[in-house]
Amino acid sequence: MNQEALPVEEGGLCLITIGLDAEALETVKQVAAQEGVRFVTAFPDYPVGQLNAQLTPSLQAAEAVLCLIDFDKSKESAAQTATLARRVNGSTILVALSADESPDLILQAMRAGCGEYLGKPLQAERLASSLRGLCARWLSNGARPVQLPGRILAFLGVRGGAGATTLAVHLGTFLARRHAQKTLIIDLHPHLGHVALLLGMDAHRHNFHELLHNLARLDGTLLNSYVARHSSGVDVLLSPESLSDNNPISADAQSRAIRFCADVYDQVLIDCAGGWNRVNQTTISCCNDLFLVATPEVPALRDLARYMDRLLESEVPPAMISVVINQYDSRRTVTIDDIERAIRHPVAFTVPTSTAELMHAVDTGEPLSPDKKSEFASQVRKWASSLAPEPPPQNETKRRFGLLGLALSG
Repeated sequence: MNQEALPVEEGGLCLITIGLDAEALETVKQVAAQEGVRFVTAFPDYPVGQLNAQLTPSLQAAEAVLCLIDFDKSKESAAQTATLARRVNGSTILVALSADESPDLILQAMRAGCGEYLGKPLQAERLASSLRGLCARWLSNGARPVQLPGRILAFLGVRGGAGATTLAVHLGTFLARRHAQKTLIIDLHPHLGHVALLLGMDAHRHNFHELLHNLARLDGTLLNSYVARHSSGVDVLLSPESLSDNNPISADAQSRAIRFCADVYDQVLIDCAGGWNRVNQTTISCCNDLFLVATPEVPALRDLARYMDRLLESEVPPAMISVVINQYDSRRTVTIDDIERAIRHPVAFTVPTSTAELMHAVDTGEPLSPDKKSEFASQVRKWASSLAPEPPPQNETKRRFGLLGLALSG
């Protein structure tokens, strides 16, 4: 693959392009020079499969990267390249370029991590305005790498009683208590969600739906006034506690609020109500991981298969979907192999039946401790460990410093 490259210096903000035609590339170069953004590399094609050899040096050498990707040659390759670019350098700011401004493609670009979407033909004024905004965002961070937003995890039960809320609450508290993650749980049910109930929390004067209607004033201070705090360290945005009619949720407001929360928290867990509706579709377009929760009964598995079909029809990347089989018992007639063949997708996690201890947790409003010795807690610990590293034990940290002191004194 031919590419045009300039020497890459350590640090700084740089611009690379992928898949642009000659005319668009010339516009980018002119605007970059005008705005004082260092142009580094132009890839005429998508470096999928050759990322490490060709794109990695350009990404790794820069303190932060503006990456402009044309989505028109191949939408799939563009999305894959965008995803890989963010993995190589977490400070990469992705900008999508396309003549197709359909909502489906915009969502696909957003799922791949693109924060800006520019139409074709590329207008110099529009690009200049976008670059100024992105540069201001980088500089406002003290000329340090742009911080990656927190992880957004959506939990969707394929039918009532699947246990999605229970799993979201326990995973959230385990992440906060065992992994020291700043964690938020959003109860997205339109009425009478159970997150507060499972956490034993009293009524709170605000809820997530009210926050959406104050989006124009949303900042860290306002968000802090809306969240309820649990003793585990988890913050919660509750659902409305009444059956009163709520104003319809704007998809744009919902998306902006969720992404704002991800800029504040390490982990944002969203407990979705069941169904394939616009609210859930908007949530899925924002999230990094979608956990589809089902139980191993035939009716639930039929529903699981229908959800999988709809998600794939909607071009949700299969890698984003994690199937969780709750209340699993190896003595059941339906095996994990049976489930995977039926849905043509792997099962990511199984969580064992634990009726007695979970009933006690619900009745007392006390989620299980991450240190509890039970099969359920063990599986949730493994799940949490797949999402966040465990901090070293405090006594181990002290021991290392003690050994270092002895070595220095010797």
